Amino acid sequence: MARNVTSQRSLRETTARRPLAVFLALVLGLGWAIMSVMVLAARGVISLGGLPPEIFILVVNFGVMLPAALWVTSVLEGRAGVRALLARAVRWRFKPIWWAVVLLALPALTIAAARILGGSFKPGDLTGVVLKQIGSALFAVLVVHLWEETVWGGFLQTRLERRHNFFVAAALTALPFAGVHIPLLLTGHQLSVVPFLANLGGLVVLAVVARTMWGVVLRGAANSTLAIGLMHGMFNASNNRGQLVDSMLVGANVNTAAMIALGVLTVLLVGLNREKLSRAYRVDVVDRS
Repeated sequence: MARNVTSQRSLRETTARRPLAVFLALVLGLGWAIMSVMVLAARGVISLGGLPPEIFILVVNFGVMLPAALWVTSVLEGRAGVRALLARAVRWRFKPIWWAVVLLALPALTIAAARILGGSFKPGDLTGVVLKQIGSALFAVLVVHLWEETVWGGFLQTRLERRHNFFVAAALTALPFAGVHIPLLLTGHQLSVVPFLANLGGLVVLAVVARTMWGVVLRGAANSTLAIGLMHGMFNASNNRGQLVDSMLVGANVNTAAMIALGVLTVLLVGLNREKLSRAYRVDVVDRS
């Protein structure tokens, strides 16, 4: 018992001295260890016996990342800090214009880009397909993206913005955000060094742009991680094969269109909200909301 108490006290003291280092060590260390099982199964080294690989993503999300963020927050700010962080995940009162940005901007811009690239709407009534895909996207938000963004946006990026300027904080958040996704790059059938490095570089660039965009949305949407959780889901619904935008269109590369939409929207949001991106604005306005 005494040894356990001493170990817990030592961990708490280490967390208090190096909170972000402890957080990253837990997330990347344990996260990669868990995801490695999925990688080994995808490459045929082991069998999961019918267990869906997505279960490992949920385990990392709820068994590693969210507990790590809550632990560090509890050490630094106590129960009040934990309650404040979780409260941001259900904060829905922000301006209607930001609701429009969160729910409509990326799908609409992706469709527009896809049409310019030569795509067209699929023939027939798409209502049922669209409603099904919207339901699927919202389910993914509630199960995964809301809590993922509570960790990355609500905990890490918010803390980094108190130390660094907005863009540095977004870039620094993007690195471990991309890092925790690295095992997914190892699940493909073809695995060689050059394609892996190219995919890794693309993942980092994508993460930097996305974290910049979600950071602006945090500033505008009353510091709500619900907002960026929904936007994360809308990006996946716009970018991924077989999801919302892809189910509506034929004849265009949806991935390319989504990347164009992401870049355009990020530039627009940054340009229109420059006055909200200072460190003083976060301390004086956002952190008090």
